[in-house]
Amino acid sequence: MKRAPFRPLPVLLLCLAALAAPAHADAARASRYYEDGLARFSAQDLPGAIIQLQNALQQDRDMLAAHLLLARAYLAGGDLGPAEVEFREALRLGVNRAEVAVPLARIYLLQGKPARVIDTIPAEGLAPEVRLDVLALRGSAYVALGKPAEAARSFADARAVDPASPVPLVAEVPLLLATGKLDVARERAERAVQLAPDDAGAWNARASVFHARGDLAGALRDYERALALRADFVDAGVARAGILVDLGRDEEARAMLDGMAALAPVEPRIAYLRALLASRRGDARAAAEHLQEVARLVDVLPAEWIAGQEQLLMAGALAHHAGRQYGNARKYLEVLVSRYPRNLGAKKLLAAVHLDGDDPLRAVDVLEGVLRLAPDDAQALHLLGRAWLAQKRYAKATELLERAAALGGDPRVEATLGFSKLGEGDTAAAAQRLQAAFDKAPGDLGLAMALANLHARQGNAAEALAVAGRAERALPGNPAALNLVGVIKAAAGDLPGARAAYREALQRAPGFAPARLNLARVDVAEGRFAEARQVYAELLKRDRRDATAMYESALLERAAGNAAEAMRWVEKAAAERPDDARIGLALIDARTAAGDTTGALEAARALAVRKQGDLTVLAALARAQMAVGDNKAAQQTLRDMVRFAEFDAVALVRIGYLQLAAAAPSAAAYSAQKALQGRPGDADALVLAAEAAIAERDYAQAAEHARSLRSTHPKRVDGFRLAGDLAMTAGRYAEAEEAYRAALGLRVSADLTLRRARALLAHGERAQALAALQDWLKPQPGDAAVRQALAELHMRGGDWREAAREYETLLGGGATGGGAWAYNNYALVLLELGDARALDMAARAHALAPMDAKVIDTYGWVLARHGRSEEGLRYLREARVRQPDDRDIRYHLAKVLHDAGRSAEARAELGGTLDAAVLEGPPLLNVGAR
Repeated sequence: MKRAPFRPLPVLLLCLAALAAPAHADAARASRYYEDGLARFSAQDLPGAIIQLQNALQQDRDMLAAHLLLARAYLAGGDLGPAEVEFREALRLGVNRAEVAVPLARIYLLQGKPARVIDTIPAEGLAPEVRLDVLALRGSAYVALGKPAEAARSFADARAVDPASPVPLVAEVPLLLATGKLDVARERAERAVQLAPDDAGAWNARASVFHARGDLAGALRDYERALALRADFVDAGVARAGILVDLGRDEEARAMLDGMAALAPVEPRIAYLRALLASRRGDARAAAEHLQEVARLVDVLPAEWIAGQEQLLMAGALAHHAGRQYGNARKYLEVLVSRYPRNLGAKKLLAAVHLDGDDPLRAVDVLEGVLRLAPDDAQALHLLGRAWLAQKRYAKATELLERAAALGGDPRVEATLGFSKLGEGDTAAAAQRLQAAFDKAPGDLGLAMALANLHARQGNAAEALAVAGRAERALPGNPAALNLVGVIKAAAGDLPGARAAYREALQRAPGFAPARLNLARVDVAEGRFAEARQVYAELLKRDRRDATAMYESALLERAAGNAAEAMRWVEKAAAERPDDARIGLALIDARTAAGDTTGALEAARALAVRKQGDLTVLAALARAQMAVGDNKAAQQTLRDMVRFAEFDAVALVRIGYLQLAAAAPSAAAYSAQKALQGRPGDADALVLAAEAAIAERDYAQAAEHARSLRSTHPKRVDGFRLAGDLAMTAGRYAEAEEAYRAALGLRVSADLTLRRARALLAHGERAQALAALQDWLKPQPGDAAVRQALAELHMRGGDWREAAREYETLLGGGATGGGAWAYNNYALVLLELGDARALDMAARAHALAPMDAKVIDTYGWVLARHGRSEEGLRYLREARVRQPDDRDIRYHLAKVLHDAGRSAEARAELGGTLDAAVLEGPPLLNVGAR
C-alpha cells in the first residue's frame, strides 16, 4: 500500500501548561466499561448504559467518548440537566462541536435559555444536515427572544440548505403567525405535512395555522392527529384543551388538562386553563390556588425567554395582579423614568449610576435624551463624554468634552478631555490637557498618576518622576503619593528606589495595601518568591476574598513556573471580581495556555458582556472565537471593534491583523485604509494594507503598497520582506530569496531566516536551505522555531536519524523548548526508527496538549503499536470525536479495531470505503498538520 506522505507540524511556539492524566486513571478498564455501555445504549438499555459509562468515568474522568455517550443517554431519558452537564464537559474536553450542537441547542430551548443557543451554538463550519437543524433551532431561539428579522433569516438559511426538509418549515410557522403572515404560514405548514405525513410537529404546525385563522374544527382535527402520532406532545394537548374551553366543552377540556398535567406538571398554561375552569364553576378558592401556581411557575422562567411568549406573559400578568404582586423595583424605576422624560436631573443621576455601574451604553441612551432637550447642559455633556470614553469612542468623547470645557473651567472636564485625546493617539495634545488640569489640581492623585504614566510610557522618566514628586509635595506624608513615586521608579528600573518609597509609605500607614502589593511585586521581580507569597498570604488572611491578592498570587506562580497553581489563583480571583478586565484577561490567557479553548471562549464572552466596547477585551474574545474555529463570530466581533476604534491608527492596525487571522482579508484592507485616513503614510498601516491585498490575491495592489512603503520608509525592513512574499506567490523563488537576503541585511531575525529557507527549498535548493538554518543556529543554538524547522526538513527528506538528533537537541535543553508538537513529531520519528522511547515522547506531548486531536491520536496510536491496544483505543476514540473528519485519525482507530477482530466496526469507521486488505497493510503515520 502506498504510504501516506508525512505532514510535519509547522513551527509554532506554544506555552502550554502540562496537564497530565490523573494518576489513578485506568484506561484499559475504562475502555471495557465504555464498550459495554455502548452495547447497552445500542440495545436501548439506558439505565444500564448510564451505570457503565459512569463506571468508565470513575476510572478515567477525562474519557471524552464516555462523556459524550453519557450525555446522549441522559438526553434520551429526558434528563436535561445531567445531559447538558455532560455535553458541556465533552465540549470542555474538546469534542468536535458537530457532535453536540443540535442536542445542546434543543436542551437550551427546552430549558428556556434561547440566548445561549444564539451565543454558543453557531451554524458555521458544520456539515449540511447538522447546519440545517442548528439554523432551524437558532431561528426558534430568535423567535423566543423577540427578534423576528434574525429569525426569518435563520429559517431562510435553513431552507436553503435542504429545500426538501420539513424541519425549518415547521419551526418557522410560529414566527409567521406572530407577524400576521397567515398565508405564508399556511403554505409552510401544508408543505411540511406533504413532506413528512408521519411527523407530529408538521400536523401541530398546520393545526396552529387553522387555530389562528379561526378554523377551530380544522385545528382540533390536526391537533388530534399530532397527538395520535405523539401522545406526549404537550403543546398540541394544551392548544386542543384551550379550544375545548373556548367551545364550552369544559369536561373534555378538564380531562385533557389532567392528562397533560401528568406529563408536564410545571406547565403554567395548564394551571391557567384550570383556573379559568374553576372560575366558571364558581370555585374561587381553586381558581386562586391555580393562579398562585401560575405565578410561581412563571417567576422561575428566564426573563429573556418569557419576553417572547405571549400566552405566558398574559397568564403571568393576570396571576400577579390577582395576588397583588406588582413587579420588582428595577422595572418600576425604569417605567417611572420613562414617564417623566423632562426630569433632566433624574436622568443625569440615572446616567451617573449607569456609569458607576460600568454600563456606559445605557448611560448614552439616557443622556442623548437629555441633550435633545438641553443641548448646552455642561454636566450632561461631560457625562456623555465619559460614557463614550468608557467605550473607547474617542472622537465622539473629544467632541463632547470640548463643548463641555468651553462652558466652564472644571479641571475634571480638562482631565477627561486629556484621556480622550490619549485614546485618539494624540499624545502631545493629551499631555497638554492633562498638564493643564494637573496645574490646577496638583493634589489630584488620579490625574497625577495618568500624567506620570503618560510620561513614563513615552520614555520620559524624569518628567514622570517630577509629576509624582510634585503630587507628593502637594500631599506631604500621603502614602498614596509615596506609592506613586515608587511606581514610577519601578517603571524606570530603579527597584531599590521603588522599595524605599514603598517602605516609607508603609511607615506612614502600615495597613496601606497598595504599597504592600507593590513591594511584593518588587520581590517577585527580584525572584524573592517566598517573601511575596508571605505578603499575599497575610492579605488573604485578613480578607479571604481579596481578589487583588489572588490575582497577584497567580502572577507570582506563573513567574515561578507553577502553571497549575497560577490557574487556581486566577480562577478564584475571577470568581470574586468578574467585572475586573485585568483579571478576566488573565483568566482567558491561562485557559488558552492550558489548551482549554472552550473555557477561554466562555470567559471571553462573559467579560465582553461586562466590558462592552473595550477593545482589549473584544480582541481577546475574537482570538478565543478563532481558537475554537468560529471565524464568522470572530469577524463580527472585529467589525464591532473597527467601529469602536474610529480612526485610531494603532488600534485599527492591530484589529486588521486579527481580521487576517480570522480569514477576513477584505475587512483587514478596510481597517488599513481607515487607519491611513487617520494617519496618512503610517508605515504599519501600509504593511497591513499590503498583507491584506496578498491574502486577497490582489498582487498588483499589494505591490503598490509595498512600493509606497519602500518610498516613504526606505529603512523599513518590511518593504523587502513584502517584496519577497510577493515573489513567492508568483513562483519567482530566486527573486524571493534575494529579497529576503536584503531584508536580513537590514535586520537579522529568525522569521526572515525561515522565509529565506522556504524560498530556497521551493527553488529546489534543499542543501542551501539546510545550510541557512544551520548557519542561523550556530550563534543562536537555543532558537526553538528554527531548530524545529530544521528537524521537519529532515523528516520531509526521510532522514530520520538527523531529524531525531535535532529533536533531541531541541527537547534536551539545547533550545528554549519546542512545545507539545515537537514531542509529537519526535515520537513519530522514534516510532519510525523502532525506538521504544516513542511512547515516552508521545506521553509527554499528550501531557502538554491533552486537548489536541492530533497529539491524542499519536498517543493512542503509539500505545497500540506498543501492544497496549485497549488503552490506545480510549485515546483514538477521543481523537476521533474531537476531529471526526480527519482521515488519518479514523484510519488509526479502524486499524486498531480491525487488529482486535472487530472488522465490521473498523470498516464502518471508514465509511465502508476501504476493505480488510487495506487495514491489514502498513500503518499510516499521522503527523498533525497546522
